[in-house]
Amino acid sequence: MLTLPDLATHFHALEKLAEAEPEGVTAEIVRGVYLMSPRPRVRHAAAQVAFARILDSALGRGAGAPPQQPDWLFLTEPEIRSERSWTRCVPDLAGWRRSTSGWPKPDEALIELMPEWVLEVLSPTSANDDRGPKLEAYGMMGIGWAWLADPDAKTIETFVNVRGSMNPDQRAEAGALNAAPFDTVAVRLDDVFAF
Repeated sequence: MLTLPDLATHFHALEKLAEAEPEGVTAEIVRGVYLMSPRPRVRHAAAQVAFARILDSALGRGAGAPPQQPDWLFLTEPEIRSERSWTRCVPDLAGWRRSTSGWPKPDEALIELMPEWVLEVLSPTSANDDRGPKLEAYGMMGIGWAWLADPDAKTIETFVNVRGSMNPDQRAEAGALNAAPFDTVAVRLDDVFAF
């Protein structure tokens, strides 16, 4: 008789392993597979901060709305979890919209409310995982949009979720990008990749 593995037990064991990793190691579980990555390079971190600054000033707390009333909340490196897709991952930047899905609870460290948008800043050590299994997992988790920013190539690619699958939408190699869900914001590549 064939016995099937208990995937929930396997996922919970991987979560305990991830929680035991030392400081400075990012451990993620993507569709049941354990991934580890080192801390990012300066170029990677600079692009991540630039995105956060641009989007938060246009749509978040710096958008001219009263401080307690912005629609978008942006978090750097939040830990998001979906047991349904056997995933616990850490996107470089994520955004939640109050008017649609709401915001995560302020005291949560492990967030189960899926963001509407995620950004991964590619690096040589993470690009294959970010383009492959993580992008697939974001689709399965119900995240609406994913952007991939490559600070070495100075490009931004956007993806939209269509029935649980992330499909390519736009690619910018120069100038500015206006793409969903931030169509009203011109993200200038020179500002993102200034370092």
